[in-house]
Amino acid sequence: MNIRNKENGFSAVEVILLVVIVLAIAGVGYYVWHSNKTSLAPANSTTTKPVAYQSPPTVTPPAPTVTKASDLNAAYQTLNQTSINSNSTDSSQLSVQSNGF
Repeated sequence: MNIRNKENGFSAVEVILLVVIVLAIAGVGYYVWHSNKTSLAPANSTTTKPVAYQSPPTVTPPAPTVTKASDLNAAYQTLNQTSINSNSTDSSQLSVQSNGF
């Protein structure tokens, strides 16, 4: 006579082991949370406002004003001297703008 046990599901030892692991993870998590919570508390009883970061002021020079066609021609020549290729959009844009003077 062959008796077969149908073993399905978890055994009691596996369930207890799983509960111990979950409790250990929860305990460590609570400890870390509680440690961070108490270390961030202010030392004295007065409340202080956090100081916001303020970037240092930057001084931007004003853009040069073009009052004469010679100013525009000087800018055009400077761009052509420093340009890698002579068909740049900056040069063509200056040509269009110089036609208005």
